[in-house]
Amino acid sequence: MKFPSNDIISLLDERLELNLAESTNKDLLLEEIWDESFSEGLKKLTLEYGTSQGNDELRELIGKKLQVDKNKIIITNGAAFGFFLSMLCTCELGEEVITVQPNFPPTMDLIEGLGFQKKLLKLSFENAYQLEEEDLFKIISEKTKLITLVSPLNPTGTIINRAKIERISNRLKIEYPKCKLLIDETYREATFGNNKEITTFSGLNNNIITVSSLSKCHGTPGLRIGWLYSDDVQLIKEAGIAKMNTLISNSVLDEFVAIQVIKKEAKIFKTRRIHAAKGLEFTKKWVKQNEKFISWNEPKAGALCCIKFKESTFNSEQLNTFYKLAKENGIQIANGEWFGESNRFFRLGFGYMKIEQLKITLDKLTRIITKIVG
Repeated sequence: MKFPSNDIISLLDERLELNLAESTNKDLLLEEIWDESFSEGLKKLTLEYGTSQGNDELRELIGKKLQVDKNKIIITNGAAFGFFLSMLCTCELGEEVITVQPNFPPTMDLIEGLGFQKKLLKLSFENAYQLEEEDLFKIISEKTKLITLVSPLNPTGTIINRAKIERISNRLKIEYPKCKLLIDETYREATFGNNKEITTFSGLNNNIITVSSLSKCHGTPGLRIGWLYSDDVQLIKEAGIAKMNTLISNSVLDEFVAIQVIKKEAKIFKTRRIHAAKGLEFTKKWVKQNEKFISWNEPKAGALCCIKFKESTFNSEQLNTFYKLAKENGIQIANGEWFGESNRFFRLGFGYMKIEQLKITLDKLTRIITKIVG
């Protein structure tokens, strides 16, 4: 099988100075978690193989975060590998996986890449990207073995009501008992300022799988540490076997650093949530300033949002000019086409850059928009 091509790969391979396309909180520096115990532990670390399920202490810490049994957790190479294992271990060739659109491209493309049938549930800007339960159940069939939802959603920052997830899960148990429900919680802890952290769906029902990682909320995408949780003992066993046969194990060095990150996450979250709240306020002002040309649905969590150019003031030629001028001005933009929208939309990350740099970048975008519309 072949994976579809998507220009989101440019985020890895072509990094412009003013990066509005990135969706993580600001990158963590090792010095933020470095202390004497970290240094001593690093010196004595044996660079051996890890285990198929993942470091025991790391799983214990994650289990405490989620309030679940560590034995029902597998450490993965980012949340993306959690998706990979979940699809591989729940579906056979010819069976269906449902996910929403817009969405993180690898989540959608992985389905076909593994040879499964993909069904997309389109969420709309006009409905604030809210999931409609009945629309979902209209496209489920007996061949559907996995449904993947995202809360908060990348690229919009919108969330799914907990009661709605519980209703969907309960209906699946009755109507489609062989179908699992996977919730991507990658941005769950990326709240703003003093806003309350979103409660995990882990442990809510035994047909629910959750995946998450340290990449976005903690600002450590380079660690490639994530996790998969399931109450299904057989699924965890099969996922461990699949991991052994593809990845072998996670890097013990990455797992060691991940343990230190989680132990110090209260401090890490505090600074990044304050930073994201400031970024959100600047973004609000920018949207208001340009409301003649753009609109949005304000995000509930995740340091990212989705911006739409209004049809009444921006035609297709002007949209192409916008992306061209942004790149010429050193601004990296996440085109909506990457996520299954049109290029009338783009993802704006407001938690990655320094606040002064964000302000400069948004001011540049205002000048570009003004220049385009005359």
